[in-house]
Amino acid sequence: MTRAAVSQAALDQARRDNLGHRLVALADDFSGRMLAAYHRHGYTDIRPVHGSVLRNLELSGTRLTVLAARAGITHRAMAKLVANVEAMGLIQQRRDPKDARARLISYTPEGLQLLQQSSAIIEGIYRVYSRIVGAEALQALELRLYEFLTALDIEIAISGQQALHSVRPEKPRNNRKTYVSHNIGRYLQLLGDDYHRRCAHIMETTGHTGVRIDHLAVVSHLSLTGMTLSQLSESAGISLQATGKQVTSLQRLGYVTVTVDPRDKRVRQVAFSVQGHAFIAALLAAFANIETDYRSIVGRRTLQDLQESLAHAAHALDLSVPLSSPARL
Repeated sequence: MTRAAVSQAALDQARRDNLGHRLVALADDFSGRMLAAYHRHGYTDIRPVHGSVLRNLELSGTRLTVLAARAGITHRAMAKLVANVEAMGLIQQRRDPKDARARLISYTPEGLQLLQQSSAIIEGIYRVYSRIVGAEALQALELRLYEFLTALDIEIAISGQQALHSVRPEKPRNNRKTYVSHNIGRYLQLLGDDYHRRCAHIMETTGHTGVRIDHLAVVSHLSLTGMTLSQLSESAGISLQATGKQVTSLQRLGYVTVTVDPRDKRVRQVAFSVQGHAFIAALLAAFANIETDYRSIVGRRTLQDLQESLAHAAHALDLSVPLSSPARL
């Protein structure tokens, strides 16, 4: 296997300007603010992963298979999350009256109370964003995300907090009189998930499997010439221990090498292996392919407008792009 010719400058630009990385950075900022507010309200057991249940659950109840499909995870993984959230007293399971073999998951009174509080929290975050990003710029970003999702035919389910606003919608935001409530966090998450699925599919078809989203601290921050473990930890903004775990995992997959610095045997040097360089080249090609696909569906101008809105918001919020370890609610 020969080493792919990718320059550090090209890699840095692709990491910085990548649509998926900007979506993840903004979605993570939004979910981080949501999570902090939940904890202030006493919901200290809620973790980012529980959002896969809470934002996809309809007021009338939703089957487990539907929840899993909306979240893009396996039935088994969703079952574990449902059990976690059920233990908090926020949801419950009952027999589906339309099919005795199926179970419906629905909110408990405590869960409905959480939704009501979520509405106020989201509006509060939106007001903060409006002050920082600018009201017109934020409204443009929200509408562009919504229209992008619509063009891609991605379902925006009337579920979670959004379900509380389906009967009495807010003022229309576009010429088609479509009602869109403040749901920018949901739109960022949905489009980010679509981007990630497309990228994962392309990478699998090129033979690069096993790299998970939690490996981003290494994959998105390791330089082509290599770095010490401590330098990588600092660049990624996560602990040395967490960085070491990701490096070990990627080493087992064959994408990085770890060597002892001959000048100081306490120092570990991390570098992309030949397979790792091939992975990076394939990843940059995947980025380009996804944007080409999006452009063919939504149009060049629509894609450019969204990129500009995302870049402006990320800059105004002083977000690091790429982010190290996304944790969405």
